[in-house]
Amino acid sequence: MQKLRLIAMGKLTDAAFRDAAAEYARRIGRFFDLSVTEIRPEPLPQNPSPAEIARALDREADRILDAVPARSVAAALCVEGKEMSSEDFARWIGRQASEGGEVVFLIGSSHGLADRVKQRAAVRLSVSPMTFPHELFRVILLEQIYRAGEILAGGKYHK
Repeated sequence: MQKLRLIAMGKLTDAAFRDAAAEYARRIGRFFDLSVTEIRPEPLPQNPSPAEIARALDREADRILDAVPARSVAAALCVEGKEMSSEDFARWIGRQASEGGEVVFLIGSSHGLADRVKQRAAVRLSVSPMTFPHELFRVILLEQIYRAGEILAGGKYHK
């Protein structure tokens, strides 16, 4: 079974998002071996300076990169990334599965990902040019992973 890992800055604190994420994780289990690693974001003051944000992203990058398995294909989720249709996303995951590599999705903090994390990634993905709260975004990504599994399996979920 294809291994997928989600490495995300922060925990899901809202019960509704936790429940939705758990439901999609359960559904994903039919298609993929999913694991989720939550990493503590670097604390910042209320109105951080650009230098404080850069230092925080650099410290977060250390923790993210330490969590990425050596022989994995990393996908950095970032606004400047490539947008894919659900079908293209499913095909991309399917190609990775055929090559046998673990796919790792990287979700940064509210300030994004450090450049060196993006450079480590094989691909940069964007689900939309819109901005979403991090907790909602995680649910959206899990839903798309589930949808990809359904598409690859020829299921009826995707219309």
